[in-house]
Amino acid sequence: MSENHFKFSTSVIALPFLFVLLLWVVFWAGIKFNLDIEELGIYPRTFVGLLGVLFSPFIHGNIEHLYNNSIPLLILLVALRYFYREQSNRVLGYGILMSGFLTWIIGRESYHIGASGLVYVLVSFIFLKELEQNITD
Repeated sequence: MSENHFKFSTSVIALPFLFVLLLWVVFWAGIKFNLDIEELGIYPRTFVGLLGVLFSPFIHGNIEHLYNNSIPLLILLVALRYFYREQSNRVLGYGILMSGFLTWIIGRESYHIGASGLVYVLVSFIFLKELEQNITD
């Protein structure tokens, strides 16, 4: 293993923090301006529900929901950015799209909001990537 693989940069902390901060800003804006942003969530098998594929990870129903997504997201995004810096943006982008689209396909007829799908994608990626590296070593 090369030492270059473990170089720390400020983006390891800053980018995950900014991503999670964005979740909190969206939540605050929804409350402050009395917005009904839950309707921007994923509504399965409808054309308008496809917008939620992009927006749903940033929308949370209450403070507990937001908190329960924020802590694991922050930890997992830091780990992703630290260990897989080159792949982190693709994993994040495809993770949002794929988890959202899968929810759009198989979800029940209701609005789906939150970043839980992204949390599962990040856990799966990190686990499977480490498993792959251990098998090939």
